Amino acid sequence: MRALDSYIFKMTQKPIFHKEFFAKMHTFKELEHIDVEDLSMLRLLGLPITKYNNHAFTLETLTTPIMQGKFCIVDIETNGSKPLLNQIIEIGAVMIENGKEVGEFSSLVKTDILPDSIEQLTGITLSELHHAPSLNSVLEGFRLFIKDAVFVAHNVNFDYYFISHNLEEAGFGPLLNRRLDTIDLARKCIEAPKYGLSSLTEHLGIAFENHHRALYDAKATAQVFFKALENIPEEVQSVEQLIAFTKPQNQRKKKEKINRSTTTGTSL
Repeated sequence: MRALDSYIFKMTQKPIFHKEFFAKMHTFKELEHIDVEDLSMLRLLGLPITKYNNHAFTLETLTTPIMQGKFCIVDIETNGSKPLLNQIIEIGAVMIENGKEVGEFSSLVKTDILPDSIEQLTGITLSELHHAPSLNSVLEGFRLFIKDAVFVAHNVNFDYYFISHNLEEAGFGPLLNRRLDTIDLARKCIEAPKYGLSSLTEHLGIAFENHHRALYDAKATAQVFFKALENIPEEVQSVEQLIAFTKPQNQRKKKEKINRSTTTGTSL
């Protein structure tokens, strides 16, 4: 996790005074070329910032009801697993607002490098990528599509940080969107033997075509997301509460407590 992410998380715990917020945001390397005192710019980077009062800032996701939230379900295909060495070759995304799908984003990305293993996995050909839009133009379009919606994906950190790194390299600034992992959400809400996307969709009876193509994977992930929302606890009401609910930390702490108790011979 970036130090920047830790600071944004701090905003979910309490409002932060304007002066403190601006001073801290100026210290992050990822934002050195960004006017961090321009709130509209921060929102364009994905941060759902809003004024708490005349002296402090908070996040809109803290008070936005889940069914009124904006969620962008994202999937990417790449020609390798390392953002520093490899490139995105396809982005697919589905926008959900007020509990409904309201838009789609889909594009291949121009590249001259496509390993045979990736071509076999995705069915994407190098010829298709030769004639695709440039990475910068696709990233710009994606940035305008997602805006400050919650970034949702199956194994979210891979997609999120891959795209964020590419955005920074292109000079568009990093992603600051709140994010949610549908693997963690499904584990909390759906009983299934496995939680990979293809296994989950099969278990749930979700029609799933063209696995390992970005838009189709994003659409399948959206269906998993909707299915999981049917089983969230009643007390989980806001978008930020939903994000917190998906986090596996509490589950790990519980296991650690049980393990310590077993080791010491104490009872819970």
